[in-house]
Amino acid sequence: MAALLSPLPAGGSSAATADLTAARVPARTVTASSAVDPARWGNRRLAAQLVISCVDMHHLDRARRQAARGIGAVTLLGTPPGNLRSRLRAVRDAAPGRVLPFVASDEEGGLVQRLRSAIYRLPSAETMGTWRPAKVRRTAAAYATRMRGLGVRMDLAPVADLAIRGGYIDQLHRAFARDPDRVARLVRAWRLGMADEGVVTVVKHWPGHGAANGDSHLGPARIPPLDVLEGRELVPFDRELAGGAPVVMVGHLLSRGLTRDGVPTSLSPHALRYLRGTASPSTVVMTDSLAMGAVTSALGISTAQATVRALRAGADWAMACDVAPMRAVSAVRAALDDGRLPRDQAVASARRILDLKAAWGLTPRS
Repeated sequence: MAALLSPLPAGGSSAATADLTAARVPARTVTASSAVDPARWGNRRLAAQLVISCVDMHHLDRARRQAARGIGAVTLLGTPPGNLRSRLRAVRDAAPGRVLPFVASDEEGGLVQRLRSAIYRLPSAETMGTWRPAKVRRTAAAYATRMRGLGVRMDLAPVADLAIRGGYIDQLHRAFARDPDRVARLVRAWRLGMADEGVVTVVKHWPGHGAANGDSHLGPARIPPLDVLEGRELVPFDRELAGGAPVVMVGHLLSRGLTRDGVPTSLSPHALRYLRGTASPSTVVMTDSLAMGAVTSALGISTAQATVRALRAGADWAMACDVAPMRAVSAVRAALDDGRLPRDQAVASARRILDLKAAWGLTPRS
């Protein structure tokens, strides 16, 4: 997600020795049908699977309770405690019906790296943008090994945005490069390196945050019109989606041709239909945090209301990063109960999520 930032402490480094001569993707990343059928679930369980919560790592008892209620994924915030591995195991163990939540973290490198004190410090994307793709892949694989050892199986990275001079993303050194072709190659290298060691990646922030005129944490962020994006910002995303990216995160962005009436891409039916048309049928579409100002402040709605709107618009997974994410689950359940969110649409989204989980060993295969 477009993470809230804090300064990095000093950290270690690592060298990886993986052979990069072949662009291999392990079998576990191939989409598999889940043995779990969400069409048989009640609306409460179905709603929970479509929501991603955010929990401070020093309060993982909250994540355990959310997992027990069937939350789809948990995003880690804050700094890791010393017993992170055992506490995340307790979160997974609480999940019902052998359907585990994904545990996710923003591990971009540089300023956006939640687990740096538990693993080691990574260079920024800007620094890694000067490297060859093989080195980026080795770096991602080495770090993924440590992530998986902790029980964190999803990286909310890589950033596929362009480093547009003066833009919010560029100012924080979060983009690999300005050139779309180079960004596409390095984004792919990061995805494959993580996949080599069992961590699924989330390419973000579609349709491209690089040229945004503001910080979407705080309020509306406008980017160029669609006809410009198609020749520039969308290039890395389109190539990743064509190449098998399993999950894509949608930002809260305004773009003529994709959005209208001040409704950002994450809540825009037109934008999400456009994205679905460029992604594979199995790609999971996730929102950035729906507690951000570009949604809540700009539209005058709560995170729970935004969650329902994002799912109705066509997102599969809605990230409810506020202090009471189960309110979002309750809101989704109510929308299912009264028909505002069509049940068939919610079941289709849950199937994509469960197929992803089956492919990565978080729920039984058929």
